[in-house]
Amino acid sequence: MYTIHSQTIDQHLLSLAQRGNMEFNQRLHPNIPGVLGVRIPDLRKLAKDIIKSGTQEDYLQEAESLAAHYVALEKLHESEQKNGASVQPEADFGWMEARTLHGLVLSQWRVTDVADYLQRVARWVPSIHSWSVCDIFSFSGGKRWVAAHEGEVWSFILPYFSAQRTYEIRFAVVMGLQYFAKPSHLALFLAQLAAITHEDYYVRMAVAWAVAECFTHCPEETQMWLAQNLLPAWTHNKAIQKIRESYRIDAETKRELLLLKRPVDKG
Repeated sequence: MYTIHSQTIDQHLLSLAQRGNMEFNQRLHPNIPGVLGVRIPDLRKLAKDIIKSGTQEDYLQEAESLAAHYVALEKLHESEQKNGASVQPEADFGWMEARTLHGLVLSQWRVTDVADYLQRVARWVPSIHSWSVCDIFSFSGGKRWVAAHEGEVWSFILPYFSAQRTYEIRFAVVMGLQYFAKPSHLALFLAQLAAITHEDYYVRMAVAWAVAECFTHCPEETQMWLAQNLLPAWTHNKAIQKIRESYRIDAETKRELLLLKRPVDKG
C-alpha cells in the first residue's frame, strides 16, 4: 500500500478532513458518496508533496487500480438501479477527495512523454463522478503546454464529447473551454457543443459555461452562432444568461443578446 510521510492516502485525507467542512461540501455535492470536505489547498499541497517525493509512479499505480475498481462498481450500481435490484453500499465508492487528488497529481505531473501522459489522464477520466472532481483538473503545463501539443490534446478530448457518461462529457467541455475557446478552434469547439444531446444538468450547465467563455474571446462570432439556435432552448438561454452576467459586456450587447432568448417548453 502506498504511503507518504508514513501515512496512507486515506489516513492523510481523514486527517485533513478534520480542518475541512464536510457539511458544506456535502451540500455542494448532493447524492455524491464519500465527501469528506477536505480543503482544495490541502489537496493541492498533498499532490505537490507526492510529486516532490519522487514516489508519484507508486502513487499512480495504486490510484489507477482504485479508480478502475470504483468505475466497475459504479457501472454495476447503475445496472442494478435500472433493473430494480439491490445496490452496493456507498462506502464501496471510496472518498471523493481521493479522486480529486488523483486529478491534481496528474495536473502537476512532469510530462516527458505526451502519449504516456494522456493515457494516464484517460485512466483517470472514467472515475470522475462530480462537477468538482472534473473542474479541478488542468493539463500539466497549462495553456503553454497544450499550445505546444494542440493537435494531440484536441484529438484526445474529442471522443469524450460523444461519450455516454455525464462527467466524461463534462470533462471534454471543461477542457475545451479552458484551452480551445479561441479563434483557431472556435468553429470546431462550438460544433462539438451543438452536437451534445445528453440532458444531464451538469452537462447542460457546462455547455452554457463554455459558450459564455467562447463569447469572452470571440464575441461577434459566438453571437452569430447563437443566432442560429443550434443548442437546446434551455442551454441556449442559460448561455445567454451567463454572458449577460459578465461586467465586461456592454449594455447594448446585453440588449441584443436578450432578444436571442427562446421560449422553453416546460412540458
